[in-house]
Amino acid sequence: MHEKIKEEKKELNSIPKCKNKTIFHISLICIITILSRICCIINTVIWSKLIKPYKFSNNLLCEEKNGESFLWNILKCFSYWDGEYFLRLSLNGTEYNYEQNHAFFPTLPLIIIYIKRILTKYCIYECTNCVIYILIMLVVNNLFFLIASIGIYVYSLIHFRNENYDIDEFKISSGKEHNCYYSYKINNVKESYRFSFFISILYAFSLGNIHASSFYNESIFSCFSIWGFNFLQLCISSKKRGEKKNYIYEILCILCFATCSCFRSNGILFLIPVFFFNIQSCVFFQKYLQEVPNKEKGKCETIITFKHFNNKYKLLTFIFHWMKALIEAIIIILPFVIFQLYAYNLYCTEGNELLKEENKKFYVFFFNLFKDPNKYINIWNNKKSLLINRPWCNNIFPFIYNYIQYKYWDVQIFKSLFSPNVNILYSAPVYFISFHCIYTFIKNNKSSYNKLSLLNNHLWGGVIHLFVLSFYILLCAHTEVRNGKKKKKYTCVYDLFIPINAT
Repeated sequence: MHEKIKEEKKELNSIPKCKNKTIFHISLICIITILSRICCIINTVIWSKLIKPYKFSNNLLCEEKNGESFLWNILKCFSYWDGEYFLRLSLNGTEYNYEQNHAFFPTLPLIIIYIKRILTKYCIYECTNCVIYILIMLVVNNLFFLIASIGIYVYSLIHFRNENYDIDEFKISSGKEHNCYYSYKINNVKESYRFSFFISILYAFSLGNIHASSFYNESIFSCFSIWGFNFLQLCISSKKRGEKKNYIYEILCILCFATCSCFRSNGILFLIPVFFFNIQSCVFFQKYLQEVPNKEKGKCETIITFKHFNNKYKLLTFIFHWMKALIEAIIIILPFVIFQLYAYNLYCTEGNELLKEENKKFYVFFFNLFKDPNKYINIWNNKKSLLINRPWCNNIFPFIYNYIQYKYWDVQIFKSLFSPNVNILYSAPVYFISFHCIYTFIKNNKSSYNKLSLLNNHLWGGVIHLFVLSFYILLCAHTEVRNGKKKKKYTCVYDLFIPINAT
């Protein structure tokens, strides 16, 4: 017993040394991540010369202007596939001319356009727009990938700090060998730092990171999703300690998840972890999520009563809490809704042609929307006779995104069951890891007393988010979309790989 206490004190004294190693680890992560990006870029250029692209139409936009530019011939490989659409939107100033283009959000092109304007003011260059846009994209995407790699390292440290030890009352984690992978080896602070570093390096060399060096928005999306989860975990740990700065972390978390919705439609799925966070932070639900075993019957009888609301202060607290949750949900989905509203006003209403021409570019519509929202928001009062005859315009929620995913990308429910494709085996390892993580978490955290206590686990929202995303892509997406979304799934898997296997 005394030897164990001595070991714990010795480990506690080593915490400052481990903290000093954090700077060293982050520096090393930056170096290794930069090297991985350089290797990926070189690899992309080499293979683009050996294998002809399946399709590439940006030569029509760029080849005439650039001629046989040496730089363009090297860089154009980074705008293949979906990169064509993002490059075209950048060249057109986010003007959407076809329905098919609305699968691609305008945020990345807008970032590149505004950076180019800043460079134009302060720099003189001879390169044409296509080359400049791709160069800016490479810098921006790889920078955010670097920040995301650091975020993976920080996420695991936050988890181990919250779960394995407390500065005031140090506890070595009791590893369980039936937990999969390396969790049984993580039994002290030093090991948690090493494992955090290991996971970050794995992320830097993951298969899906090739998108981070192409004209895609996965890199920025992954970065903000990782840091959103970081701030969410910091908020939860701050609430447990009763610190006031937990509200700052909560605001930063919501802003990160809302930013994700600016780049991709699946950003709205971050409503899931935020919803479960609000359940866990609600005083009323906390009362019923605790494990209180009943010795007589061998289980806990959870009977929810409303006597809690007899106190007016508690009732008001409950109302304000869920009003706050509603505002957070609106903030997260607002970017997606605005983009769908833009498409509706572009294709579904026969109004003033000059007004429609003015709002063809998304950023112009965005500013006009906030100047006079009533002109654009009240879509349900439009007469059916005034609507242009498009299949999705008369829907209750006239969102173009669902329609174009079905029409142009063949995304439909249970597609993998009715139209199986052998290429799904390419994604099989990611699905196996995802569902195995979910199974392991539920197996190791289920309670024999109170079934609701699982909702009180701070990782439950992330687990459900991973399940919904994995299940949707597996059943509905076609092969190209499935493989293209592996980058986002890698992010979720890495965020949950450490804590799921350590709890």
